[in-house]
Amino acid sequence: MGSSLQVTPCGALVEQYNELNFRNLYLHHLYLGPNPTQSVMLAADAATGLGATTVNNWPIYDGLGSLVARARGLHVYAGDWHNSFTIVFEDQRFRGSTLLVMGVSVEDGEWGIVGGTGQFAMARGVIQKRVHQRRNDGNIIEITIHGFCPVPRGSQTLPMGPSQQYPMPTYNQSHPTKVGPWGGTGGTPHDIHIAPPAFRKHNNPSRLDN
Repeated sequence: MGSSLQVTPCGALVEQYNELNFRNLYLHHLYLGPNPTQSVMLAADAATGLGATTVNNWPIYDGLGSLVARARGLHVYAGDWHNSFTIVFEDQRFRGSTLLVMGVSVEDGEWGIVGGTGQFAMARGVIQKRVHQRRNDGNIIEITIHGFCPVPRGSQTLPMGPSQQYPMPTYNQSHPTKVGPWGGTGGTPHDIHIAPPAFRKHNNPSRLDN
């Protein structure tokens, strides 16, 4: 199969956002007992404690109900616990969708949502957390997920086969199309003039020059 090169003209990429508000979720942070939800991968430096690395597969439940998701990744001790993991949803509604999470500490404070896939593609937000219950084998952490997911606008693609050429969009610099302004309500808006690059497709489909 030959290569597929696509050029997609588009304006603003986002029309609106979906807001996420997930409450009353409980993460099982269990490091002892017969059913731990994490495992030490690298031991810490004996003097400083630095470098300890633990792999986690923390289940997240809907209260006392069913399993909602699993937090899969690792946390590394670097003066505090640095967490980097993916929340993989397993409930029927969001099955297969993910949230990408980073932050410090495990028990209290906040984690940042830095991305997502599926129904949560390009998500941004925060996860608030606090200790709900301390147990002999670990802790139950109550988490609240608050975030936003952009809803992309539909766009038209231009398929380019090995022997096909399509004219690129023309840009009239004397009558440019303006978008924005973007950002907050403060400050002074300024125009940014962007000259589009010209592309030329050669007969050789493996070569594309700017």
